[in-house]
Amino acid sequence: KGNRPYFLRMLKHNLASALAGLPVRAIKSLQGRLLVLMDGPFAETELRQRLGSVFGVANFSLAEQTARDLAPLTAQIIAGLEGKTFGSFRIATKRADKSFPLTSPQINQQIGAAVQSATGSRVDLENADLTIAVEILPDEAFFAFDKIPGPGGLPVGVGGRVAALISGGIDSPVAAYRMMQRGCRVSFVHFHSAPYLDKTSQEKARALVKLLTRHQFTSRLYLVPFGEIQR
Repeated sequence: KGNRPYFLRMLKHNLASALAGLPVRAIKSLQGRLLVLMDGPFAETELRQRLGSVFGVANFSLAEQTARDLAPLTAQIIAGLEGKTFGSFRIATKRADKSFPLTSPQINQQIGAAVQSATGSRVDLENADLTIAVEILPDEAFFAFDKIPGPGGLPVGVGGRVAALISGGIDSPVAAYRMMQRGCRVSFVHFHSAPYLDKTSQEKARALVKLLTRHQFTSRLYLVPFGEIQR
């Protein structure tokens, strides 16, 4: 209880680290979500990959911002659908601002009728080819045409620091991944047998840690010489 603001602060910090180098103007807290404002062009594929590696993100959408007025909102949605092919669609509205004069079903109906008229596609509330998500907030509205699953879990850093033994197998990196997903920041320890064996195991440990580091952005790997003890 009372952890939510701390978790959100950590998630914002992690998002800023994950998106470093991209044209991010700001990361703002909204009701039940975070808004990443982009300035200038960016590679959509890279943005998806980076957001998809941040623990604590349940899902995300590449959304467009508009006024809280149904006419411009509908017009921008229809403009955004140009070039898209779909046989069926549905509108899914979340109305965080309950003072908005229309209910979510009413918004769905009005925007849906306009989209149907403009595209000729049919409405399917159960198995639509395309879901158009609409969010009504106190100061603005958003719409998006996709919802991309994130890795879920808790933001890295909220669960303290742990050490993970890392070998060349699959079990240890999976264990470390699952600890990160539960909010832990992981330091890695690898026992190697140099000089009695070559550096293959060290190189493999480094490669695995490099892959895992995209989830926590910085890592420390301790290489422990164990050959003499083994001998």
